[in-house]
Amino acid sequence: MKFHPAVLMILTWVIAFALFFILPFNLVGRTMSLYGYLILFLFLATFCGGALMASRPMPQRPRDPAITVDWRRADQVLMGVALMAIIFFGLDLYGKNVFDLASAYAERSDRASDLLNGAASDSTLWFRIGFLLYPASYVTLVREIGFRPKPRAWRVAAFGLLPVILAALSMGGRGPLLFCIIFAAYGYNLRRQIFPPQKAPQRTLPAARRNAAAVAPAQDRRRRAHFNLGPGPKVAMGVLASLAMVYFVQVFITRAEVGGGIEEMFGRVGLNWGVSFDGHFSGLFYSTFGVETTYMIFVFAWYAIQGIVISNSIFTDYDGPVLLGTYGVDLISALMRRINGGFVADGFDRLLQMNVYGFVPSAFGSLYVDFHFFGLLPCLGWGWLTGLVYRKVKGGVDPRYLLLVPFVTIGIVWSLNNTPIGLSNGLVMHFWLLIAFFLARTVGVRPVAKASASRPVRFV
Repeated sequence: MKFHPAVLMILTWVIAFALFFILPFNLVGRTMSLYGYLILFLFLATFCGGALMASRPMPQRPRDPAITVDWRRADQVLMGVALMAIIFFGLDLYGKNVFDLASAYAERSDRASDLLNGAASDSTLWFRIGFLLYPASYVTLVREIGFRPKPRAWRVAAFGLLPVILAALSMGGRGPLLFCIIFAAYGYNLRRQIFPPQKAPQRTLPAARRNAAAVAPAQDRRRRAHFNLGPGPKVAMGVLASLAMVYFVQVFITRAEVGGGIEEMFGRVGLNWGVSFDGHFSGLFYSTFGVETTYMIFVFAWYAIQGIVISNSIFTDYDGPVLLGTYGVDLISALMRRINGGFVADGFDRLLQMNVYGFVPSAFGSLYVDFHFFGLLPCLGWGWLTGLVYRKVKGGVDPRYLLLVPFVTIGIVWSLNNTPIGLSNGLVMHFWLLIAFFLARTVGVRPVAKASASRPVRFV
């Protein structure tokens, strides 16, 4: 972990505010209040305080290379769950035209209307089961890419990518694919820390050891080739990222065409979203990139910073009921719709009147809607847990905690959208993460009287 969680949280929001004020965003029918900024600062300070309670910034202690992790039990569970997710999503997708983006958009709109009205979902049983299983693939991606000395492409593809791709096709959304790319990238970054390239020592050796030193560079190259990803996996990751980006863009273009075209959408988003892209320097964007590319920049940037605007509105004006997790967590929302659909409809109706329903509220706006100021307590706990992981990783004792690093980091960076357990079925994803963490076992070495000094005995 390069940054302490408190530092990373502050950097994330400072960058987001910089984008908000530098890019030509212009609020239409929305206002930003000082009170809203103060409440946001209170939540940020609470998170940072919790993280600092658990640990202070510290240097990385060297990890003992003799201590490794036995992933066999965790792998068995993760692969079994991924296989079942593939089967159930396959049953759900059977007979559907998964590449009709306009139809998928209409279906998602219908589901959003059902949610707003408190109606039970019409999704199939196969989809519901797959929805609970596929987040395990994110854990598989990090484990396979980050921790396996020589990753196997077929395992990454079958158990890390395929369930997520099928989930994205079944839901008609792009969120699962986006997080798939993000976790794959973090997994690759993690393996560079776990298996750093070893350099041959540059020093003058006695004549008797000169021959042994001559073969050291060749051994070093073989070691680096073993632990580092070759060109094939890197090319595959690049192709996947490119295809996913094409899919994201096509989804936005399809939605714009449904709404009458990109130029028409530019006029409508000011009324529907409460924000336009015609502020300072906007003419430079249109003349340099054209209407279509400018629209893509606007949409992607808005997804990154809308939590600033929406959370300010929530802190300032939300006076509805405490929704107890229904707003911020997908699974709780689905359960509550079956238990008390009217409660969900009443709570979301107030958000609709404020024109914040359907937008990302940030982690802190989500906590405020679900718990009001009592949301400061889970915010404090979240900060403390991230600080605990930071302390364990920096201590260099238990390498299992490295598995948690991408999830902790992504949870902080994407606090601009929602809490870690509210992001892309995050509650279930963290459930599978903890299952894998506790099933994994640390493996070390200890000297034994009858053992050779050059052949230490491993123990579990």
